[in-house]
Amino acid sequence: MSMQGKVAVVAAGGSGIGRMTALGLAERGARVAVIDLDKAAAEAVAAEIGGQASAHVADCGVVSELKRVVAEISSLVDHVDILFNNVGMPNPHGIMDITEEQWQRSVDVNLKSGFFLTQLLLPLIRKSGRGGSIVFTSSAAGLVASYTTPLYSLTKAGVIGLAKALAVHLAPEGIRVNAVCPGPVRTPMLAGFMQKDTAFTDEVADLYASRVPLGRVADAREIAEAVIFLASDAASYITGVPFPVDGGYVAQ
Repeated sequence: MSMQGKVAVVAAGGSGIGRMTALGLAERGARVAVIDLDKAAAEAVAAEIGGQASAHVADCGVVSELKRVVAEISSLVDHVDILFNNVGMPNPHGIMDITEEQWQRSVDVNLKSGFFLTQLLLPLIRKSGRGGSIVFTSSAAGLVASYTTPLYSLTKAGVIGLAKALAVHLAPEGIRVNAVCPGPVRTPMLAGFMQKDTAFTDEVADLYASRVPLGRVADAREIAEAVIFLASDAASYITGVPFPVDGGYVAQ
């Protein structure tokens, strides 16, 4: 899955799945632009990659910030081959106590961010002259119900619908669009899905592992490898697919 000569943009690339994907793409030869809300995290990943990697800071749920970041990237590269829309956040549980502000922030971060980053980067993707690959991060909770957080399921199911529609819309241009659907993954966000802080990561991981047929949560690199496959020429005939990487969770 060589990425030699390709340019990739990784949104939410400062930690977890995004970080491992950025590193994996760079290891295979891609030039990577890392976007993250956390300036230090984005810069650390870009420094870890070295070479022509660049770091960019933005709240991807705010379109004006996306426009600024895309302008920065456009000043550095003349095309983009790969876009990984990985921005997301855990959501509050239940429905009765969800405020309009929480609902809107969830939609902005989990859904609007990928829509508008795709819109804004499409001109650069089209300039590659060889199609391209866009991968969204959805979730197993976008394929099957989340008992605890309907709001999260709403946004992640929306990501899958968006990826399918864009796949059909962009297929005549040779631009493939897919959505990776992780199950539970050991990242800094894992405990947040149970509304706990990172001190409870092991406890939450054990709880999730008990519900997964493979009996464990994923490592972030395992999800990253699936993303890199979908982004690569090895997946040249795959588009419009919600791709579970979940230890068998949705097969139950």
